[in-house]
Amino acid sequence: MTDHRSSDVQLRRVANWRVAMAIILGLVVLAVAWTGAVDQRAEARYETMLARALVTFALARSLNGVISVVQETEVAIQPAGVGVGLAPGQILDPVNDLVERFSWVMLASAASLATQRLLMEISEWPGMTIVVGVCVLFWWLGLLRPERSRWRCAAERALLLAVFLRFAAPVVVLASELVFTAFLNPAFTTASAEIEQTGEQLSTLRDQDAQSALEEQESSFGLGSWWRQASESLRVGERLAEYQALFSRLAENVVQLIAVFVLQTVLLPLTFLWLLIRLWKHLWRPGRS
Repeated sequence: MTDHRSSDVQLRRVANWRVAMAIILGLVVLAVAWTGAVDQRAEARYETMLARALVTFALARSLNGVISVVQETEVAIQPAGVGVGLAPGQILDPVNDLVERFSWVMLASAASLATQRLLMEISEWPGMTIVVGVCVLFWWLGLLRPERSRWRCAAERALLLAVFLRFAAPVVVLASELVFTAFLNPAFTTASAEIEQTGEQLSTLRDQDAQSALEEQESSFGLGSWWRQASESLRVGERLAEYQALFSRLAENVVQLIAVFVLQTVLLPLTFLWLLIRLWKHLWRPGRS
């Protein structure tokens, strides 16, 4: 008889402990939902992500313009040597195409971020917060019912669905930005800085070549025109080597940035969303406790 009473006391303690934890958890959910603490942090991180994507998109478009101008300038200043004029196009065209693809990737990344913003706006809808509050109330009432009753299971599932719809979007944004800050930011910073430096070097080479072409045209009828053209012919190979080195480094950094933005704006959000869905399905299963 004493063992039976002791067992009943322990069961009541466990039940009271579960009820207390449920009340605390429900209050936390309500506080987070009504204060918008997670939403504010997610919005701040989203603005940072969007600004980063738009700045990089502008960098890609300006770089594409610089390459196009350099390509035209380099072809225009070729001396009268045979078989030299085709080499710049062979170097510039693939890199120019790569930069154009990069700009499309950045546009897609910005569109992905805009989609995530729309999902956050839906989750921040005041009606969604009210639904969460009602579900928490029904969950508390369900605790008064016998364990695994239909009412209690329905209340738990309704609360799980409401919490998922309310917090999935901001949590995905926060998690993606957290991974970027911890692992991807160094690669992004290095690649962006090198791309900007390469663009400046390309502009410098373009100005030098344009100035050289102008001087050649002005002195084409002078006594030293033949010697100047011969020297320019010897300089073409060296200049092409400089361009090729710049474009090789540029292509490497562009591919690095493509990998960073595809990972942050597409793969990571899908991965975290999949993990949340898996967790939700695990909690949704009846009789898990």
